[in-house]
Amino acid sequence: MAQRACPVEGVLVEEEVNKVATQYREATKFLGLIRAYLAQSEDAAIKLCAVPDFFDIDTAVGDQLTIIGKWLGFPRCHCVCDAPAVFGFDCGPYTGPFTIAGFCAPGSTWLGCPPLGNSTLCIDDEETYRGMLKARRYQMLGLYDIASLQAAIRHVWGGTAQVADASVGSVILAPGRALTPHETAQLPIAFRVFPIAPGIRAMAHLGLGPIFGFGAGWSGFCEDAEFLCPTDPHTYTCA
Repeated sequence: MAQRACPVEGVLVEEEVNKVATQYREATKFLGLIRAYLAQSEDAAIKLCAVPDFFDIDTAVGDQLTIIGKWLGFPRCHCVCDAPAVFGFDCGPYTGPFTIAGFCAPGSTWLGCPPLGNSTLCIDDEETYRGMLKARRYQMLGLYDIASLQAAIRHVWGGTAQVADASVGSVILAPGRALTPHETAQLPIAFRVFPIAPGIRAMAHLGLGPIFGFGAGWSGFCEDAEFLCPTDPHTYTCA
């Protein structure tokens, strides 16, 4: 992209002053008045020229990034399915969609009987939101091919993310690493921004190891592989 040329202080003023008729060139008070008024317009033009730099998706922060999100139709806050933490023991890296809590954690319940409801979740972290907006660009352009989907999920989950499986009517996406508690909570939001064609069921595989299967690209019996176990990210509903 060509770099935008912004006005240099004094240049616009003198360009206009040079258009003054010859008979007024010696009228110093008149020229001073003209320069004073033109300087204000020039100052506004210089400042306005710099405004687009604050709305660069790669560098924008705060309100500017929020505005970009509104332009892309993807705000910071979303209504999501809210599930309380479930009771369990911490015995190594957990890759499921739930928050595990112990005996003394307030608000925890048994798996299978959590009261599901709706809550509002806002993406306050700038880099997380930036990554989702970059993924949203593919969605807005209707780029539903596998290569675009792969690029989009890596904007959100990083270079380990992959399209684990794609078949007729469904797709399974894998972060390829353990998600943080915040990322786990934001899973439904992430699936709303991925370029997945309408009518395609999207699931998440949250395992950490290579995936078991036969043929190229899959791991076998002796390679410490795990089964592909997709889970519903509850993108829009709690059901």
